[in-house]
Amino acid sequence: MENSEKSFVISMEHFKPHTFQAEQGEGLFMSHSHEYDELTLILDGEGYYSSSDQNIKVAAGDIILIPPRLHHGFVCTKPWQGISVHFFHDKLPAHCQYLFHETEREPHRIRSAHLQDDDMRWAEISFFQLEKEWKSERRDIDSYNLMRIAFETTLLVFQRNKGTPMRLTNADQLVIEEILKEIHSSYHTQITVNELAARHFLSESNLRKKFSESYGVSPKQYIINLRLMEAKRLLQQTNKVIEWISAEVGFTSSSRFYEFFIKLTGVTPLEWRKQNQ
Repeated sequence: MENSEKSFVISMEHFKPHTFQAEQGEGLFMSHSHEYDELTLILDGEGYYSSSDQNIKVAAGDIILIPPRLHHGFVCTKPWQGISVHFFHDKLPAHCQYLFHETEREPHRIRSAHLQDDDMRWAEISFFQLEKEWKSERRDIDSYNLMRIAFETTLLVFQRNKGTPMRLTNADQLVIEEILKEIHSSYHTQITVNELAARHFLSESNLRKKFSESYGVSPKQYIINLRLMEAKRLLQQTNKVIEWISAEVGFTSSSRFYEFFIKLTGVTPLEWRKQNQ
């Protein structure tokens, strides 16, 4: 496996009380922005994270998700320690991309969650395993999968504890969110919009209407877009044969894959790989 397989993680950093050289209650304000996403787990102490319209108090057990290019700051008020991972979410596999829909819709907000004891242990173990594999010299598929699973576990723990978004104001929207998760977990299969609708006791036309209102495209087009997004990731990060990639992401016909890919990018998959690998 090439090093690019691990490229969704940019860096990992530990921070401890002595880093800030501050007495309790003083802290040190740090303000900056970066081109990548950040996920930070607070292990001990207290402080604040802020952006232009937010000021969030955080403490041990909190996990913070910061979108790229958001100017933000933090201040330690009670000597703290924690660990941060910097990453590109668009380089993650397609099945977990739904976790970033809120970030993409509202790119100027910091999100946080407080983890209960069991989930906190999950998060700590996952961060430890992620860092171990990221730093290792191994470049095989087992190492990559351990790293990916550890990171996805942390994201799912965050998702489960951050609470229900205010925009989910009715049962219909909750159903659409569940359908979105199903699409991301089974986009590579021959899933159909009719099957998704029937599973949630909706008519196909009703599902298309509600889904399009929420995400701007029909469920069918969303599935196609997801397959193409994953195909681009595989073209860039692996050396897999193009026809295998086509089948792996769910296309039953290579010609249809080429047709959709050229329509999206303006070039063939091979040309895109040469330009972006």
